[in-house]
This record gives sequence, structure tokens and C-alpha cells, in this order.
Amino acid sequence: MADEIPDSAANTPGGDSAAATPITNTQVRPGGAPARVYMNEKIVPYLLEGMKSVTKEQPANPLRVLGEFLIQKSMEVEQGATKTPE
Repeated sequence: MADEIPDSAANTPGGDSAAATPITNTQVRPGGAPARVYMNEKIVPYLLEGMKSVTKEQPANPLRVLGEFLIQKSMEVEQGATKTPE
């Protein structure tokens, strides 16, 4: 069938496997290491904690509950960072 896209072409952003440039270890990809490190340090632990809570509770409005959890966690983290040791 002419409308089917081969697997190799379907996996590339433009759908054209000939135009796809393989990414080597020396190239920096968007969303690569610096962004991943930042997310893993600053966001992922809290997001996972919130997602576990939402999964356990299964509220009718999970996005609102997750958002409120993240806002509360943000305030807790900011307060902990601004407190000076006595």
C-alpha cells in the first residue's frame, strides 16, 4: 500500500530517513545532559512523590491535586532554603 510509512522513516522527525542525521556522543541534543541533570535534581523527585500520592488517592481531579501538591512542596523547599542555621 502506498500510504504506509516504513518503520525507518516513521521514526525520524521529518519522516525522511535519508535526511536524518545520526546523533553522535559529541553532539549536544536539545533536552540532553544539562537539562536532564537539572530536571533530575530539582523537579523529578517531587513530581514522582506527587504522582505516587495521586495514584494512591485517585482523586476525581488528579491534575489539580498534583498541581496543589507541587505548589505546597515548592513552598516547603523554598522555606527550607531561606532558613539560616542557628
